[in-house]
Amino acid sequence: MNEIKIDWNSMARAYEEFNNAEDSYSFNIEWPCIKELLPDLNGRTVVDLGCGTGIFTFLLEKSLPSKLIGIDLSEEMLSIAKKKSDENNSNAVFVLHDAATCREVIKEPVDFIFSSTTSHYIGNLEQFFENVSSSLKNGGECIFSIIHPVYSAMYPIEHADGSYPEDEEWNVRYLDKSTRAYIQPWLEYNDDYENHLSKSFHHTFSDYTNAIIDAGLTIEKICEPMAPESWKDSQPYRYEGFIESPVYMILKMRKIC
Repeated sequence: MNEIKIDWNSMARAYEEFNNAEDSYSFNIEWPCIKELLPDLNGRTVVDLGCGTGIFTFLLEKSLPSKLIGIDLSEEMLSIAKKKSDENNSNAVFVLHDAATCREVIKEPVDFIFSSTTSHYIGNLEQFFENVSSSLKNGGECIFSIIHPVYSAMYPIEHADGSYPEDEEWNVRYLDKSTRAYIQPWLEYNDDYENHLSKSFHHTFSDYTNAIIDAGLTIEKICEPMAPESWKDSQPYRYEGFIESPVYMILKMRKIC
């Protein structure tokens, strides 16, 4: 996990620029779907796990929760989030901690937990969802946007010598649980930042569902959001790529009373 922390510290600014762009996947694909699934958060206690620079934290704040906590393991990502919080008079509180063991810093069970594209950086899904479940009130809800198992199955397998993958290595190896290593898009398509490899895990659909069930959570809805129809003309390459292999799977869950 320390390696992942160092990685995110080094590319925090690039991530913020990429994902805050007007045509980002976060705003155009993830958020419209998440917004449809959100329960009423007015006056409720909310946690954003793996909050990064606070992109979704501040969107959740518009629903007027009574308390909003963002948790992330990267000091640099949280530094950006805190700066934006100060600039916008936000009431969000940001905590430096590993999302995988969030129960250690969530002192009282909360009403709602959100997480975006965090779980594929966590090796032990069972421990992660146990922490999530124990951090929720009975009847509490959560929405997790995860990298779709079909998409994470395409991430190249880590090379023993640490070398960069070739383009043809981006192919589906669904049942291969080897560590993945690849260049993040916010580095690859930005000449202002030096490329380096990021590492993550690949979890299958059954890995997720079994970890969720074993943690005492029920899945209420599963969504696989599409790219905007307008991208057919404005960004046909991205649109076609998204149809071939969905990037996100969004899960709405509830803790069984």
